[in-house]
Amino acid sequence: MPTSLNAILLLSCLLFSAVIQADDDDAPTKTRPAQTIKPATDPSLIIIDPETQQLAGIVTTTVQTTQQQPEAVAFGNIVSLEPLISLRQQYLASLAQHNSARARYSEANANLARTENLHQQDIVSSRRLQEQQALWHGEKAQLDTALYQQQALLGASQMTWGKTLTQWFTDPNSKAAAEFINHQAQLLLITLPATLQLTTPVASVMIDEHGNRQHAVPASLISAAPQIDPVTQGQRYFFKSQARTIPYGSHVTVWVPTGSASNGVIIPSSAIVRHMGQNFVFIKTAANQFSRRPIPESGPSAVQAGEALVVTGAQTLLSQQLKNQIPDEDDD
Repeated sequence: MPTSLNAILLLSCLLFSAVIQADDDDAPTKTRPAQTIKPATDPSLIIIDPETQQLAGIVTTTVQTTQQQPEAVAFGNIVSLEPLISLRQQYLASLAQHNSARARYSEANANLARTENLHQQDIVSSRRLQEQQALWHGEKAQLDTALYQQQALLGASQMTWGKTLTQWFTDPNSKAAAEFINHQAQLLLITLPATLQLTTPVASVMIDEHGNRQHAVPASLISAAPQIDPVTQGQRYFFKSQARTIPYGSHVTVWVPTGSASNGVIIPSSAIVRHMGQNFVFIKTAANQFSRRPIPESGPSAVQAGEALVVTGAQTLLSQQLKNQIPDEDDD
């Protein structure tokens, strides 16, 4: 009996040992999980597999080209038309008086010529000739007075509004003046900074009453103003705006084109990350590779049209890239 018991115990040990051996053989080999975010040889590069990109919410867009126009900021205001409308009324009244005086003068001139002819033939007396001459001188004085009044109105207007606006508002048939009078256009007076000198006045500028460049609307040049700003000594210009109605007296911000336009690319603000005092963006250069590029404050950009620009997740890429640059403790 003891011998049989020992045999059973020995067989149980062997079976238990076999089961353990089988479990060890069937158990999967424990390995390190595959790394999905890897540091690259180039410190400006970061490698991420597509699945991890999707989980991190990384979104790219194709870089678009655009024309960049250097601009200087100026200020202006929407001018009330009351003085110009008053000028128009005075001038048209003066013009009517001048036309009436000219008609009377023409009649008096014809009567004087006829009376002189009759006097030479001894048909009318010298007294009658003198009366006609006195009447002619009176009508001539009225005509000269009306003409001087017109010239005075034009001269005063040109000193304030310039030749172009004066011509528009003193012409009874001016379509340009009618646009202002019928509230189809608004008059804008802008003042350039004293340091900005335009050798050739620009054809148009962009304006906005709230100082928002994205909402700015165009205004077209009328003429240079005859008077500079008495405070800043900056040159002034008159512009016409027809894009939207702005209350009279409103101050507006003006963006004045300067220099020649150059080609550039559009970089959304969401794509820009900042590190060590400098701006960067990430460009997707391959299915699993991103490149970090600096964005200079001025000068040409390193980003080219047609490239895949990261617009969402750039901060995540920067954080992971900086983390990868920290030495691993296991490497010691």
